Amino acid sequence: MISDRRRGIQHLVLLSQCILVTLAFWTWFFLCYHLPIDRAAIGRYLIYNEFVLLGLLIGSGPFRVDAGLHTPSFEEINRRSFRQLGTTLFYLLLYLVAAHDANISRLFFFTFIPLLYLVLYATNRFLPSPLGRLIFRRALHQKVLLMGPRRKAVQLKRWLEENQHLGLEVLGLLTEDADDDTSASLPTLGRPEELEKTLAAPGIMKVIMAEFPRTNGLVQHYTNLCEGRGIRLLVVADLDEIFGHPLAVFEDQGKFFIGLREEPLENPINRFFKRCVDIAVSLPVVLFILPPLLLFAWICQRLQSPGPLFFVQPREGFHNEPFPILKLRTMHVGDPANDTLPDSKDDPRLFRIGSFLRKSSLDEMPQFWNVLRGHMSVVGPRPHIMADNQRFLRFYDKAYVRSFVKPGITGLAQVRGFRGRVETSDEGAHRMESDLEYLENWSLWLDFWLIFRTALQMFCPPKGAV
Repeated sequence: MISDRRRGIQHLVLLSQCILVTLAFWTWFFLCYHLPIDRAAIGRYLIYNEFVLLGLLIGSGPFRVDAGLHTPSFEEINRRSFRQLGTTLFYLLLYLVAAHDANISRLFFFTFIPLLYLVLYATNRFLPSPLGRLIFRRALHQKVLLMGPRRKAVQLKRWLEENQHLGLEVLGLLTEDADDDTSASLPTLGRPEELEKTLAAPGIMKVIMAEFPRTNGLVQHYTNLCEGRGIRLLVVADLDEIFGHPLAVFEDQGKFFIGLREEPLENPINRFFKRCVDIAVSLPVVLFILPPLLLFAWICQRLQSPGPLFFVQPREGFHNEPFPILKLRTMHVGDPANDTLPDSKDDPRLFRIGSFLRKSSLDEMPQFWNVLRGHMSVVGPRPHIMADNQRFLRFYDKAYVRSFVKPGITGLAQVRGFRGRVETSDEGAHRMESDLEYLENWSLWLDFWLIFRTALQMFCPPKGAV
């Protein structure tokens, strides 16, 4: 299969890297070391060389195939090279610290690092193609027949041409589509129902279907035709188009499942660490910051707008379960019906200090009590009232998916400036998309980054703050 060919090439690249890095290591050693060379020094540097190779092997994945049906870009090659370099230096420094070896040449060590990176980048960039062309030639060179819509087949052919080192050559296409401007570069050999007759021609070794057949039974029919003639069959998994959403494939005890997204917080360990962060952040706030803030707000309210200290409102949280959210009251006490009106920057219901509390987000501080109680998290999608959720649902049909995680005081949408009143459907869609991006890509580092960015925004509020 294609992935096996790519994996084999990457194994050969890694083997070549080990050889070339070793040659570079000893060449640089003899250039940096003063004559005469001590045998004890050679023994020590031999151990260093072994740890360099160990780090290189571990930093390579090991032997993992990078995802994506495309030729690696500069960013990907650079990232892979830096990953190998970082792991190599980690294990080398680990040995130096453990062995308390102070005899290694500082000149050698610090000048070998850039040399090592250059060797890794050059081999990752320039070795795969010539190695593939050298290996997959003659008997291993395979001629490919494409099947499916011409538009998708042209895209697949273009990718195969960009990856010529995989040894695959496109002969033509079986399609229901009429010929167009691309027919010269991808000739039509017939229709899909003529597959059996087409396979009778010599030379075809692999059939690639550009999309998953939409008609029941066709896959088994094509499989039988190809297997009966000893020809490999591959199908491009375009199930994301069928579902209308990118998919995630899961395997558990031999059962394979297709889901619409990855959800890191479904892992109980991740939930535990996120809860630990919530407690570690919210407990000091509740004990030390909230009391003086509440006193300040209470005094300001007494002077400018007497009434209750808190504004309590039901919001929809985890799995759309309602909970009472706490905020410092920033508006004059009036008609309760006005509580459901949308907020704005120049809302006449805001009193003077209330406007400051709202703009600086200090009115949200009592929600750390919601975090301690487990209703909310420090970071997550902002909780909405039921009416807002239904309004968002009208222009973004995945709005309720954000309830898969606990709501938060801050989130990715808020840091990006999608906060406050939603004026257009595009603004609401951007907010929902940011919340789903957070759900699918959660990590502790992302939470820490969002907490840090939110702290900065308290001193420099974004334009959307009200």
